[in-house]
Amino acid sequence: MLRFGLRLPQHVTDFSELRDLAQAAEQLGFHSLWLYDHFYQFPIYTNVNVLESWTLMSVLAGATNRIRLGTMVFCHGYRPPALLAKMAATLDVLSGGRLEFGYGAGWHAEEFAGYGYDFPPVATRIRQMEEGLTVIKKLWTEECANYDGRFHRLHDAICEPKPLQKPYPPITIGGSGEKMLLRAVARHADIWNHFPAPLAEFERKSQILDDHCRALGRDPQTLERSLVCPTVTAEWEKEVRDQLEGARERGEMWAQTGQFVQGTPDIVVPRYRDYIRRGVSFFIVMLPDGRDQKRIEFIAKNVLAELQ
Repeated sequence: MLRFGLRLPQHVTDFSELRDLAQAAEQLGFHSLWLYDHFYQFPIYTNVNVLESWTLMSVLAGATNRIRLGTMVFCHGYRPPALLAKMAATLDVLSGGRLEFGYGAGWHAEEFAGYGYDFPPVATRIRQMEEGLTVIKKLWTEECANYDGRFHRLHDAICEPKPLQKPYPPITIGGSGEKMLLRAVARHADIWNHFPAPLAEFERKSQILDDHCRALGRDPQTLERSLVCPTVTAEWEKEVRDQLEGARERGEMWAQTGQFVQGTPDIVVPRYRDYIRRGVSFFIVMLPDGRDQKRIEFIAKNVLAELQ
């Protein structure tokens, strides 16, 4: 079944506006709301006004009823995994089982340095992430958890109440590193997330992921594919160009990369279908202006409704 999430803007500090956006997305039938786990300089390098994701997600849980909540993705290096497991279990219980758990190794070196966190080489960060997920899963599923790893330890640790979702909330890992990252996805994740790369590249990465699954004895069909999909759409092509130019002028990172979908709905819908045919069943929509409720309504009615 196709699902569509919506990325919310975290530079907005008026909670009434964020609440209205979240509730509008819920009423329009979006599956989930998504945040990013950054402190500053994201998604625009000059941006310093960023709400912390876990706090905001928790408040949004109380302002909504059905829509699910996730962060793409929580950075392993920013919170001890045992504490994060406890936080996640608590939110899953209090939200009625609505948590989507995204987890990653982290990449934003400036934030690591600014907040005084160690920033080891990427291979070490991925190993730390994998250990972190092992710790988190143990706390979510075992009555009394013990673990003695290279980076993390548990001794008769208790995490109660357990998450409402069983065996635990869906785990998403994003990325495309072929040797280590995709192997970690195959080992730990329920959902793999990517950006809208050229179709041939996406197919190749997906095949590598399938190979990792088989090497680990896992059926690749048990691993869902998702896409964070910056989408620039409008009724008229000029509106599309104006939105994209505005995003580039503001310095939106995604607008500089080419990893986005653009055009009127008759162009955008087939682009989405290209990825659906390649196994994507979950799209997290990013808009050039996440505060534009009319644009959220437009894409829900003119793109998402055509795909469902």
